[in-house]
Amino acid sequence: MAAITLTGDTLYSQKINNFSGELFRVGGQRTPFLSATGGLNGGKVLQSTFWQIQAADSHVVSSEPTKVKEGAAPSEYLGRDRVAYTGVTQIFHKGVKMTYTAMATFQHQNSFSVNAAGGPINTVQSSDGDGTTSDAALLGLAGSNPIVDEFAEQMSLALEKTAREVEWFAFNGTYADGAHATPGTGEREMRGISEYTSLNANANNTVAPTFVGGNIYWNGTTGNGATGDAQVISWDAIANSLKRLYDAHAPMVQPVLCITPKQLLDLNKELLAGTVGITGAILPRDRNLAGIDIDVIVTPFGQIGMMVIDPNIMPANNAFILDFAFIQPVFTNIPGYGTVFVRDIDQNADAKVAKGIYMEMGYDFGPPSYHLKIAKVA
Repeated sequence: MAAITLTGDTLYSQKINNFSGELFRVGGQRTPFLSATGGLNGGKVLQSTFWQIQAADSHVVSSEPTKVKEGAAPSEYLGRDRVAYTGVTQIFHKGVKMTYTAMATFQHQNSFSVNAAGGPINTVQSSDGDGTTSDAALLGLAGSNPIVDEFAEQMSLALEKTAREVEWFAFNGTYADGAHATPGTGEREMRGISEYTSLNANANNTVAPTFVGGNIYWNGTTGNGATGDAQVISWDAIANSLKRLYDAHAPMVQPVLCITPKQLLDLNKELLAGTVGITGAILPRDRNLAGIDIDVIVTPFGQIGMMVIDPNIMPANNAFILDFAFIQPVFTNIPGYGTVFVRDIDQNADAKVAKGIYMEMGYDFGPPSYHLKIAKVA
């Protein structure tokens, strides 16, 4: 269903569709990532628009280390490189503007036309409003409207859209700090996980992890970022992705596979066919992640959760393994208002009410080596 067509930027009473009976909302586009990582109520609060994520190079012990005699000096003096990645909070500011009449007329019932697609309803007489009737296929609604505060309802729907936008930027955002623009003109944009896992990442599957950079498992036919055709996601790709995370010394505390509905069906089809020696490896939703029920899949590295992401939000041809133990929202605290708040917008002499939803938010993903992008997914 399309959005209401605003007159200017305002909701008028003629534009509001009020319906009698029960109201059903089908949540076709959900935001499980945002909900599982703290939503709009949790996270880290800063008095800054910037923060840094520190990553340290990791030790590799592949042969017998040097030994030390009693009373002797240290066998070696250690030092490892550290790097920093900068994050930024992005401004989200949405408004709703409504006339006084639109706010007042929640009992207004709109007539609607019935055609052949509406079922076996005979033509009925409807009032013309001047004391006469005419034969028409117009029905007048009777009953009560479940929405008794249209402005509050529209604000709730505006917040829902804001949540979807946050989830989109969490996956797709391209970092922009806004600091080098003319004051008041630059737009800050959070760094999404797709960009983050690509920073200093490997160009093919044979390159060893750097421990301080991103991870990519190339699911193409050549295992290379430059060549090879994309393939459907498979159990083998997930297992090899987890191995890459293990090789990067990622903690793998709470890893979750983020996939689209199509990718889930492709994976389920392979597992049910038993092509990897197991049947029904996708287990029921018996695992809960921050209030979100998720499926799990069995791998050599243990069970890994699966979260289905809206295909309109997921970056094209990608899937991700994200460690939710290290992901949290970050908010810039606005003195006197908080992190997520509703503000009044002055309408001067207009017979309207306007309010805005405001927040400055980003995502702290922890070190990029803790997560992985599965690229070239058909």
